[in-house]
Amino acid sequence: MSMLDLTSQLDEIEGAEEPTVAEAGEEYKLCIISVREGTDKNGLDYFAPLYEVVGAPMVKEFGGFFHIPDKDKMTEKQYKRSLYAIKVFAACFGLDLSRPVDYEDDLPGLEGWAILGSKEDDVYGEQNTIRKYISPK
Repeated sequence: MSMLDLTSQLDEIEGAEEPTVAEAGEEYKLCIISVREGTDKNGLDYFAPLYEVVGAPMVKEFGGFFHIPDKDKMTEKQYKRSLYAIKVFAACFGLDLSRPVDYEDDLPGLEGWAILGSKEDDVYGEQNTIRKYISPK
């Protein structure tokens, strides 16, 4: 039978820090680490990237959410806002929308900059949010 022996790391384990959120209102470099896709309760398709703050291993990962534009299922307002949201997301991460995008192959690993906010979540506690995606100059 194998044994877990962490005796040499006991001091580090006892002093381990709890993950936190990044300071709201500041600009951070983000990396997409994974993407979920699905259909919401209203029948609208979406994708939801999971981000990490580059160079900050103790900052909690957090997610984004984008409806996929669909004229047949959305109001004009929803449709136009989803188009704009995708536009700024793509510009931020240098995503080429002139070809199909594979959520698993094309998005993870992309990096971009954003100004972060924060919110309290009943399940996950305090979480970062995106206030504004920043397009490269």
